[in-house]
Amino acid sequence: MSNKSGGSLGSKVKSLATEIKTHWNTPAEGKYVPYKEYKDIFIAVGSNYAGSKILEYIGFWASCYLIMHHYKLPYLTFSVIGIINMPLGYITALIWWFVCDNLGFLPKKTERKLYAVYMAMIVFGVSTIIFDYASLFNPTSTFITYLNGLEGMNATACFKTFGTHFLYSGWVGARNIFWRKKLIPKFGRYKYSLYCDVVPKCIMVVLIGWLPVYNIPDVATRVWVANLLFATYNVFGFANNLETCTKSISPNLQERIFVRSYPIKLSHLAHSILAIVLPVFVGMLRYEWADINLYRYLIPIVFITFAVLTMLFAGKVKERIPQPPIEKKVQIKFWDGLFGVLRNKYLLINTIVGLIDSLGNGMLPFVTILYLYTFRLAGLPYALITTLISFAGTPPDFLSPYFLKRFSYKQIMIFYQLSRAIGNAAIAAAIWFCGDNLSLCGTICIVVLFLMEMTKTVPTTAGHDMNVRIGDYQMYLSGERLESFAGIFGWFTGPITSFIGLIIPLFLLKFGFNSNWEVLFIDASRRAIIAIPIIVDVIGFALMTIPYLFWDYDSKKQNMVMEVLKRRAEVTERKAQEEGLSTDGAYIG
Repeated sequence: MSNKSGGSLGSKVKSLATEIKTHWNTPAEGKYVPYKEYKDIFIAVGSNYAGSKILEYIGFWASCYLIMHHYKLPYLTFSVIGIINMPLGYITALIWWFVCDNLGFLPKKTERKLYAVYMAMIVFGVSTIIFDYASLFNPTSTFITYLNGLEGMNATACFKTFGTHFLYSGWVGARNIFWRKKLIPKFGRYKYSLYCDVVPKCIMVVLIGWLPVYNIPDVATRVWVANLLFATYNVFGFANNLETCTKSISPNLQERIFVRSYPIKLSHLAHSILAIVLPVFVGMLRYEWADINLYRYLIPIVFITFAVLTMLFAGKVKERIPQPPIEKKVQIKFWDGLFGVLRNKYLLINTIVGLIDSLGNGMLPFVTILYLYTFRLAGLPYALITTLISFAGTPPDFLSPYFLKRFSYKQIMIFYQLSRAIGNAAIAAAIWFCGDNLSLCGTICIVVLFLMEMTKTVPTTAGHDMNVRIGDYQMYLSGERLESFAGIFGWFTGPITSFIGLIIPLFLLKFGFNSNWEVLFIDASRRAIIAIPIIVDVIGFALMTIPYLFWDYDSKKQNMVMEVLKRRAEVTERKAQEEGLSTDGAYIG
């Protein structure tokens, strides 16, 4: 029996080796991705993912340790900045959708008008940085008095924060037209940003650590200068673009899931190793996580290394989106794009889920508090615990193809939200009832986090494919993916989520927490500050199951949609080829 099994295993290995060799450069019939590209995906996506994850250490948000410890910005300030930026965000979003879904290709007259608008925004933004607009108003007026009374802000800081958003929006908007038009035809709609942003992003990562903005004594000045610094930093993206690209790497559903479950998951190995090694180096620093040298040397070196690797392999990962050639792309009119996405039932479901999820906006970074404040972890112990928990999701992810065949996406997502509700309820109970016993509370929390990570990976894979299906369905409905016009739902839900995001910070302020993070070292304070917001999040997870009850986009429907898109693309490509036009970037059936 064992010999037979051994022979069977040997023959399977030999058959696999032959399969890989045969289809190393050319995919098998019915498939679109050759095995050589799997290797490229492993290196390119792994480097891009590790590089984007390292940037989480220097984000402009309250959960960032750099912001917590060095900048010491009031917690509520981030919500105030969000509300200040909201009005302009509404206006710029409309233009952004129009430009992006047309891939930057606009009529010359329209293009000149948009450039004029963006330049005016830049000029106004620069003027607010140079001049103090607050001095134009009566300092005793109700308006100025109110602004001066905001947490961590004053009238001057508010005007400069508002102007910074003008500057940022104008700069990003103008770049958006220019770079999309120049680079998308050559590099694709998902990868182009890497090529125009990688060098300035590396420079900004270095400057974040070396510019002593955190030493500015006045809090209000420190707030608006930090906002300006990070706004400039955020102009240049380095998101996980290549992994986003692989979501549309094949019109074959099973091949897409296979790519997500194996080469993509394995590509995260670099980050897993980094998650062990980096905290060990942090533990060697004099002040551990509080050491500014972490942000001056360690993070820039690691990021630049992965950025270089990303760019060396980025061009080898292909986009296979069922779309017409650039030369044959139909100009999307604003109202067509707007009403086109409103017909997408599944996009609406996802939007409602996101709206409910905003109940947790403003929560403190629980994991950070657990590791750094509750257990006072650094170095190797921190690395081992974080790695153990993050690894918990790896084995189930390799089984994703099985689970995604066995269960519907509706069942998977409902299970996911319920498991998150139960897990967070257990954590809240542990903190509330066992918070004084660090060993018991910590053990319960780590076990629950481990189990939650195990149940997270399959729904995450399902969620990625659901988003791709939403794009495919949108193209089926309107002939375009309209990925940017999909933001119309956020246009309506944005104010709701912004004001919901104030609930928890105001609640925390009531309990004596704002910018004094050291209070989290006190067990009694930590219980009230952490447990109750988690309970609010639990309610949100339970409510998020309701929209998924209406999800009926199954594999049969997806296969029908892809067949229609394939036929449309083939007809368009054939006509383009007859006219001698390039079909680069189009789906070739």
